[in-house]
Parts: sequence; structure tokens; C-alpha cells
Amino acid sequence: MQKPLLIIGNKNYSSWSLRAWLLLKAFDVDFDEQSIQLFAPSAIPTLKAHSPTGKVPILISEQGEEKVTVWDCLAIITYANDYLTTTDIWSGNPKSTLENNDSNLRKNRAYCQSIVAEMHSGLMGIRSEMPMNIRATARIKPSTACLTDIARIEHIFTECLTNRSADSYLFGHFTAADAFFAPVVLRLQTYAKASGIILKPSTEQYCQTMLNNPHVQAWQQAALQEDYVIESDEAGEILSVEGILAE
Repeated sequence: MQKPLLIIGNKNYSSWSLRAWLLLKAFDVDFDEQSIQLFAPSAIPTLKAHSPTGKVPILISEQGEEKVTVWDCLAIITYANDYLTTTDIWSGNPKSTLENNDSNLRKNRAYCQSIVAEMHSGLMGIRSEMPMNIRATARIKPSTACLTDIARIEHIFTECLTNRSADSYLFGHFTAADAFFAPVVLRLQTYAKASGIILKPSTEQYCQTMLNNPHVQAWQQAALQEDYVIESDEAGEILSVEGILAE
């Protein structure tokens, strides 16, 4: 069986790449990865060959003469759930448990799908004002829209940790929701404390859970070894930099 190929952008900046990469890692999908430099001329041939949107991530799955190309992070994780894993990404449980028709499981899967879709299509305040920049600690002046998004995210975290999970991932087991909110955790690490944004204890707890995840740690370590800089994603006042650019 040929491994799927995941084409991703720079690990320091590419939040959508992280979502797809982290989900595949968390659900034990064996895949190869190919990195491109976001917005660099060298990336254009690869993007033109595989993505009609010209964006990453891109998943290419080949079985014999059949080739399936999937672009957009939400489509990639849905494809992975259908064909690449025996574990349900919306609950973190074996797919065999779905046959039990358990009402709580149905409710949790629906909630997971809803907050993933909400993250995918909305929360533009935090996404525009706090671009993912793993190597940096930076100070910003968050707008009302950004603070409103953070409040909404904190509500989601609190609701999940109070009603759906004891004290770990959002639904107990790692799910697609954790993959989709991983870049938010890294954004908060970069900007929140430096910008005087006080987070709820439940948010701090969940952020630490995610930062302890070995795959998240591996992604961060790789990001710190990158020296490519995208000026438009260097938001706010950069207070410090870690990794190879700090040397």
C-alpha cells in the first residue's frame, strides 16, 4: 500500500497545514510529507499541479493506477476518516462503537462537527490579528472582534471540559476538534500573556494539554528550525524569538 502524501506550508506559519498534519499523526495514518515555502515562487509549480485553489494543505492518495487529490483541511480530515483510519475522528473511539447508536455519542459527534465547522469558516478576528507565529512572543492591541472570538473559544473549551471531558482533550479522546483548535492554542501562546489577555483556568488547562501532546511538540520543534520569514504574519510588536533565528 502506497503512503498518502501531504503537502504542507511552513510549520512556523501554516495553521491549516498543522490541522491536517496533526490529525493524520494523531490517528496513526502513515504518510509522507512535502513542504513548500508559502508565497514563494518555488511553490507555484507544486500548487498548480495539485490544487485548484493554490493553497495548502493537499493530500494525494494513490492506490495502483487510482489517484485521489484532496485539498482544503476539512475535506482532508473527512477523507482520512472515511478511508485512512479505523478510529472515528469525531469521537476518538473505534468506528465499531458507532454501531451501538448511543445518544451521547451522537450528541458529542454532532457537537464536535459543529465546532470544527465553526473554526473552519469563522472566528476571523483572532485569525487575522493573531497569525500563527510559533517562534515569536508578540504584543498586540486586540480589537473587540478578536476579544469576542477569544471569549467564544473559551466558552467552547469550558463547555467541553465541563460536560464532555474530565480534564484532557475536548472530548476525552483526541478528536478532529483538537486538531482544528491546535493553532489557536499556539496563537494564544504567542500573543495572550504578552498582550495582557487574561485566560480562564479551563483555557490554560486545555492549552497545556495540547502543548504536552508529542505531535504538537514535534511540529513546534520543526518550526523553530525554519528561517523563512513572512513579514505579513509577523504581527504586533515582536518581543522575543526562539529557534534558529534567535541565534
